[in-house]
Amino acid sequence: MTKLDIRRIITKYINQEATPEEMTILYEWVKKGNNQEVFKKLVQADFLINYQHRSWETEEAFQQFLETIKEKESRKVHTLYVGRQAWKYAAAIVLLVASAAYFILQKNSQSVLEPRLDSDQITLQLDNGEIISFDPDSDATVKSKSGKTVVSLVKGVLSQNAETDTKSSAKKNVLRVPFGKSLSLTLQDGSVVRLNSGSTLTYPSSFVGKDKREVQLEGEAFFEVAKNLGQPFIVGTKSMYTQVFGTVFNISAYDEDNTSEVVLVEGSVGIASTDDDVAGNLQMLKPSQRASNKEGSGGRFVIEDVDVTPYISWTQGVLSFENEEMSEIIKRLQRQFNIKIVNKHEKLGERRFTGMFDEEDLDRILQTIQAHTHFSYSKEGNTITITEPEKL
Repeated sequence: MTKLDIRRIITKYINQEATPEEMTILYEWVKKGNNQEVFKKLVQADFLINYQHRSWETEEAFQQFLETIKEKESRKVHTLYVGRQAWKYAAAIVLLVASAAYFILQKNSQSVLEPRLDSDQITLQLDNGEIISFDPDSDATVKSKSGKTVVSLVKGVLSQNAETDTKSSAKKNVLRVPFGKSLSLTLQDGSVVRLNSGSTLTYPSSFVGKDKREVQLEGEAFFEVAKNLGQPFIVGTKSMYTQVFGTVFNISAYDEDNTSEVVLVEGSVGIASTDDDVAGNLQMLKPSQRASNKEGSGGRFVIEDVDVTPYISWTQGVLSFENEEMSEIIKRLQRQFNIKIVNKHEKLGERRFTGMFDEEDLDRILQTIQAHTHFSYSKEGNTITITEPEKL
């Protein structure tokens, strides 16, 4: 059971859409570990906020919740009927857990996976903590529970309309794209961000009233930034700061990679290490230049002229390698195809390859690389194991 699975079931339960099987899963999850005590404390806090005019018996309401689920499990029917009072208690439990699910699961389960690693669903966590899931292959329009935010996914492009309060401090949305998927996002200012697989973007619902447009990236994204000279666009990563005034560029900054990079397609950007005094240490890039910052380099950037095509081809569904070590190619294949690759052929990891694959499957890519160097591989479930070639 992963964090995202339980969030989905909780959401469906709130909407009275959970199947008997999902109700059983929820019931079993509540019984495990410290979840019962966490549940009780959260339920009591929520009840005191929302139902102060009534007395509260934590144990009684909790037992009613469990009995409700057990009854549904035993009857195996799709409709759930309980007394109005019991439903109020159950609603208090689940509504609070839905809003706090991330924190509960983060605290009480050390073995769960991050949402983007386990699901085909794209998740958007709104600034109020509500989490919305999308199937990237299907169009959908979803309204937040507060009714203040409408999120639409149309032909692979996500957009968001939200009521904004310019007087309040800026809150952030968190968009997570799973391995094996990609997605475009239109920001409030008209800028378009295309996120590659296994990437996360943190951004505000609106830039109105701010002196800069600032987002945070983990992973890889292609940016087409709307021009606004009075409101610079800034992308922060773990090791880089990129300031933009209106341009097209690609940033790759996965945590598991040894190198972070910015490739400028058109316009102008300034880059700096997050360890630097940013205002006085921006290095400027010209179109068709790449700035890379290798881990352990002390924040120094290497700037070079490049053909931008291999760096942005992923936005067109093309996977390109330009003189890359196999160890780095393996990382990209894992993200692209949402699969684990174990390389037991150490020398292969140091070999470099150049190639371009248009809408290919993973077997075809590995077989093509095999044609240039010998190795064996086997598949079991979601894992591919690479070994030295079998001796004849």
